[in-house]
Amino acid sequence: MKKIGYILFTAVFFLTCLIPGVGMLIAGPAPAAANELPVARPSLTNADGSFNTQYLSQWQTYMANGFYLRLEGITAWDSLAAKLFHTSPNDDVLIGPDGWLFYGGAVNDIAGAEQMTDREIWCAAHGLALMQEYAQSQGAEFIFTVPCGKYTLYPEHAPDFVTVAEGSNRTRLEAALAEQGTNYVNLYDVFTSVDEELYWQYDSHWHSRGAALAADAILAAAGMETDYFAGPFAPAAEGHKGDLYDMLYPTGTVLEDDYAWQPGFTFSYLSNFHSADDISIETENAGEEGSLLMFRDSSGRSLYPYMAQSFGHAFFSRQNNYRLDYVNQYDATLVVAQLAERTLPYLLQYPAVYPAPARDETVLTGAAAVESELTAEEPGKTMEGYYKLTGTLPETEMDACVYVQAGGTVYEAIPNGGSFTLWLPQDVDWQSAQVYVGA
Repeated sequence: MKKIGYILFTAVFFLTCLIPGVGMLIAGPAPAAANELPVARPSLTNADGSFNTQYLSQWQTYMANGFYLRLEGITAWDSLAAKLFHTSPNDDVLIGPDGWLFYGGAVNDIAGAEQMTDREIWCAAHGLALMQEYAQSQGAEFIFTVPCGKYTLYPEHAPDFVTVAEGSNRTRLEAALAEQGTNYVNLYDVFTSVDEELYWQYDSHWHSRGAALAADAILAAAGMETDYFAGPFAPAAEGHKGDLYDMLYPTGTVLEDDYAWQPGFTFSYLSNFHSADDISIETENAGEEGSLLMFRDSSGRSLYPYMAQSFGHAFFSRQNNYRLDYVNQYDATLVVAQLAERTLPYLLQYPAVYPAPARDETVLTGAAAVESELTAEEPGKTMEGYYKLTGTLPETEMDACVYVQAGGTVYEAIPNGGSFTLWLPQDVDWQSAQVYVGA
């Protein structure tokens, strides 16, 4: 009898082990989790017909990320760890003492482990000042704003081991923006002035009431009077599944309450709208005036409807590079750039796109000529009539501007720390360009 029991146990064990693989063959690969890309079945050959030397490693990845019941297993394991040990096996999600979820990838930024240098902070601020200058030269106002992370606004809900460092990238950038006279909306002050938690417990973003408060603050800075935050609001027809909850429990079913602005939005879509995550969204509202050009990230999912409601025309972009050349294309009267706190280094990694401003040669007085390795993009590839010129820089003073003299004209470049970027007219010869750094 004991021998039969061993045999049955062994048979059940091996049959259980076959379920992930056999199930995958029958039902196909498991769907991707919230922050993953779908897995693709590898091929023995590449697109050009050559042998795929990465086939075995790709097959291993395919099986590891697509086996049958994978998401159900992740959900079960993460749920068990959360209940028994109050911890998360997923490095991208942290669990606070009262169950609030936080994005693990933001910890280094919040704790001050990934501080931008003083030069990088100045360059980010100066880049925004140059954006403002260009927008204003085209007849549009400019505003920059930063939605704070949950760690910053609600540290009482964060895990005990997470410490919010003083002198964060955001606060240092705010000081630099003030020095350069760039229009900035301080959403930290706005949100901490309200005695209400305006972010979801299981999501890294604000909910609809929080977005309404942010919209009021941004529009007030533009001289517009709105009171979206006053509502009235009612429970939304559908609940919200938080992005952090979805990452931790991909097959979980818990939804949080959302809010619906009761007057109702009257704008309509001009673009082929699919979801709030579209790379671009274009709207119109016949009852309003003005044209908005807004660069936003995932925080704009619930923010853009309030902004669209306030303008006769609005264009929203999720491109990392801010296309300021769109100002004329959409006749923008207001340009808003919104960027999350933890992604402020993007200001250096993704330079804005607009014609480089020409400067009087007197700016070169006292400036020093420097050697730079220059690289030019094909003319018209990104912006019609212009090409992108990039170059390297030696170590410079923290607040040194970068100038490029080419074709008899001096242009100011966008400083990116140890490099620079500018967009030159396609008929300007960059081969003989000279780079200067100075005040």
